[in-house]
Amino acid sequence: MNFSNNTFDETREILSFNKDEILEIKDTLGKLKVEDGGEDKIDTYVKSKLNLSIELLDQYSTYLKDITNFTEHYLLSTTSSDFFYLKTEILNELKVITDNLQNLNSNIRNIKRITKNTTLLEESLKRIEDLLMDSTHLGSKLQESIKEIKTIQEDTTKLWIEINRIKNLNFKLNDIPHALEDWNELKELVIFVNSLNEVFLSKRKKDKTEKILTFHFDDIYQFFLSKDDSKINFYSDLIYLLYLNNIFEPYQGEEFINILERKEVIQNLTDFILPLLTQLIIDKLHEIIIEIEELNLKEKDLSINLKTLKDQKISEFLPKIVDYYIVSLEKGFQEKIHNVMETDKFEEITNFYYQKIDSFSSILYDIEDWALRIEPLLNPYENITVGLRKIFSNLTSEIFRRKNEYLSFIKTVKDEELRVEIRKFVSDKISEVNDLIRSYEDEASLIIKEEFPQLKRIKEILNDYYQQIQKIKDDVFKKLNSMKSNDIDIYQVIKFWEESLNRKKQQLTFLISLLLNKLFKSFKELIEKEGILFATITEITEQTENFEGLPLNFALSSFLAEKLSEEELKERISEIKSKINQLSNSLGLYQVEVSKLETILANRVKIRKGISKSDVQCTVCHKYINFADDKVITCPFCGSTYHYLCVAFWLSKYNSCPMCQNNFLEPHSDLFENEEDHEFEQY
Repeated sequence: MNFSNNTFDETREILSFNKDEILEIKDTLGKLKVEDGGEDKIDTYVKSKLNLSIELLDQYSTYLKDITNFTEHYLLSTTSSDFFYLKTEILNELKVITDNLQNLNSNIRNIKRITKNTTLLEESLKRIEDLLMDSTHLGSKLQESIKEIKTIQEDTTKLWIEINRIKNLNFKLNDIPHALEDWNELKELVIFVNSLNEVFLSKRKKDKTEKILTFHFDDIYQFFLSKDDSKINFYSDLIYLLYLNNIFEPYQGEEFINILERKEVIQNLTDFILPLLTQLIIDKLHEIIIEIEELNLKEKDLSINLKTLKDQKISEFLPKIVDYYIVSLEKGFQEKIHNVMETDKFEEITNFYYQKIDSFSSILYDIEDWALRIEPLLNPYENITVGLRKIFSNLTSEIFRRKNEYLSFIKTVKDEELRVEIRKFVSDKISEVNDLIRSYEDEASLIIKEEFPQLKRIKEILNDYYQQIQKIKDDVFKKLNSMKSNDIDIYQVIKFWEESLNRKKQQLTFLISLLLNKLFKSFKELIEKEGILFATITEITEQTENFEGLPLNFALSSFLAEKLSEEELKERISEIKSKINQLSNSLGLYQVEVSKLETILANRVKIRKGISKSDVQCTVCHKYINFADDKVITCPFCGSTYHYLCVAFWLSKYNSCPMCQNNFLEPHSDLFENEEDHEFEQY
């Protein structure tokens, strides 16, 4: 029994009856019915016309049972891309059986309409129906597992066959599993290998009872090629299947390959693999190369040409492709965002180019994976891929570096766009506040110029402008508050708000105070409202009037303080301390904020000076050092820490650490600075 091209009971094809054959059968059956012993003659005649015999259906049944067991055990347990030709050959065989059974079914039904003797025909129809069901079920499972292979790079079987033909190593044949003993292709292979070993043993005069059956790979390949060269892909799948299931395996034995032969094999393997890898790169990166060629990269020597690519070394052209493509992405990105102001549009463009570079990276990883996957097939010559591994390792590192640079560039541009956006937003809001203040001055001045101002109207105006300005401040607070998690310089924006409106506040003349000489206490409430309006105008908060929450200007420790320099921290601490002196109602909140900022500053100073202890005493005065307020000096040799004033005189005289006596100050190091100068730095 063969995997394919079986001649069941010497009947490869069964055709359906034509009209003349049906008329002939009808006439013959009519004559046989009137003869003596007509029933037996009818059965014999029907079988002869139908090619119907117990043996034929038995052979179909046996084949379907055995091929089902073989398929489920050896084929359906593998990946869908394996053994395409072997599965296709079995499917063709199943189609022949299915067609024969269907034609046989049609012929039986035609005869059944003519004769009443239906016992044999009914039994045959039932059996044919079962066989058709089994064949169709198996065919469906095989069809689902088939995936057509379009290139040799995708065909693991073909790669393994060709590589082993080049290596032509020695293999040994193991025992054939019981499930495969009945297949003729394998029987013939065993006979052939036995014949090879008999010749070998006769030449070597060894003991012919030796059980190890060995052969060179090209022996069995040529054996199957001689059987039917048009079906060599089918036989290649079968050979690979036997290898994967350890029916034969590499055998060292006494075989020896000299240096010259080894060099020749390595060269042949290299000549086989490199063109495949080059073609794979060309196929995978075809669209990428076209995209690069369409760009005008004047600063690059663009020498990528599809027609000449096969003639270049992979180590030469592949790094060029990587470099050119990333440069082209950066150029395209810069051109597209040049005039883009909307954040959403910027995000869309950024994501588009990030996905392109990510997709490009994935293609290169796929190419590298293919090169790594063939290494086991090259054993024991897998070292020939060392150069390829090095190329891809360098490329992987380069892509990772360039990708991170690209992402950093995108982030920088994005942050800059956000800075421009938030600064423009705040500038617009400041302009709105200034416009409202000018409008307030105009409206209030008209009323104040009257001999008897309408106090109620002025109150309404103040309330109205207070609400409008408060609304603007709320908008600014929400916008800045939403930017906490972004890496942008909110601190400078806050200073911009304060400085702009402080200048305006200093220019203002409190209009109500001009009437104090006339109205005295009547305008006390209005003066207070006006004072609150402009006193808190620089504070970006939602609830300034009731002081229920700390303004965003001063609530920096929770999200922004870690990003400030020491000078900026000191500046903000000074401003907050000034605010504490002015605002008694919110003294507690500001003191907590100062404490947080001082702690951050102290930790920053200790980290810079390499101090890990939580509490540090001055080595001279033994008082605990406040790293946020005190100027300190730390010895780089013994780690002793001193107050600046405690040790300054000693250092000016002896230029050494009071504890370890090591000289650690260079002459003219500007130790004795003005109090306003920055703190002395250790070496």
